[in-house]
Amino acid sequence: MGRILPPEENLKFLNENGWIPPVREIYPLIIGGMSFGALSPNMWEGLQMGVAYLNEELGMPVRMSTGEGGCPPRLLRSPFLKYVILQIASGYFGWDEIIHAIPEMVEDPCAIEIKYGQGAKPGDGGLLMWHKVNQLIAAIRGVPPGVSLPSPPTHQTQYSIEESVAKMIQSMYMAWGFRVPVYPKISATSTAMAVLNNLTRNPYAAGLAIDGEDGGTGAAYNVSMDHMGHPIATNIRDGYLNLVKVGMQNEIPLFAGGGVGKSGNLAANAAALIMLGASGVQTGKYIMQAAAGCLGSEHDRCNICNIGRCPRGITSQDPRLYRRLDVEKVAERVVDVFLAFDMELKKIVAPLGRSTSLPIGMSDALGISDYQAAQRLQIKYVI
Repeated sequence: MGRILPPEENLKFLNENGWIPPVREIYPLIIGGMSFGALSPNMWEGLQMGVAYLNEELGMPVRMSTGEGGCPPRLLRSPFLKYVILQIASGYFGWDEIIHAIPEMVEDPCAIEIKYGQGAKPGDGGLLMWHKVNQLIAAIRGVPPGVSLPSPPTHQTQYSIEESVAKMIQSMYMAWGFRVPVYPKISATSTAMAVLNNLTRNPYAAGLAIDGEDGGTGAAYNVSMDHMGHPIATNIRDGYLNLVKVGMQNEIPLFAGGGVGKSGNLAANAAALIMLGASGVQTGKYIMQAAAGCLGSEHDRCNICNIGRCPRGITSQDPRLYRRLDVEKVAERVVDVFLAFDMELKKIVAPLGRSTSLPIGMSDALGISDYQAAQRLQIKYVI
């Protein structure tokens, strides 16, 4: 994660700017943004415990995005913050607490993710219903308890991606002394390539995360999930081929999200997206379903994530419900998910001669039985 300049460009950049774009070695499967508020305290703590165990005990550099809404103050002042990607979105919830904690941080966060769009609801901000805004969530987000928290559809102070890079990305770099990678997250749309092309011309952008149409939990509107968005595969492929044209395919990492593993084939989905050009993938809903025993599925969602009555306690702020969820069991399942994914991914990429590296952009190893899709993605058509 982070912009990787060629050696000669690194030296030139250092001489001109006095710093080199920071890079973090991370695992290619990232736990995507699910906020402290959308998830219950037990679920969120279980995810953090699992991520910490994977890093500290197993040496797997797994990272987790906070989603919009900040995070508990004790995490901001913890050495485990280095395993966390702090997300800032259009509502700026929780960011007063984060900025005030910077002088007391013992570790830098892994990265800063600036969310401009989400695949399940492009052009629409998030919404945390009042049912879930208890005193703890309200204190972290800096709002009164018991009020609904809608996020604006866009960042109210920026009107273009150029202005975003000039203002927000650079200011986030400056806040952490240019030590922490900063990158935007956008919805997969027909304009995603315009965003990427602007990022290629500015050395501050550490990468681009693109969220496809299949993402979102039961908190996303059905009309958005069923009728809006763009397939992630085509956006990632277009982005990678654009980078190849300008000779920057090994410089700006692309991260794919949105429905990865939705049919249970997480490693196969991830491998395919990596071969199409992604440097890593983000998954959220799969973690809810596999690591916490979510009762929903792609074909039979219970759709009560947003009202705080989750029967498993995964997305509830009601102590009577979230106490049903065993924090240590969640952590154990997170570890199991990543170990299983790791083994399966290695089995997929090892025959390609990539046992120690990712086959990024290695599309000649892919084939599909849909002729139109093969033409669109510029990969093999197989019968």
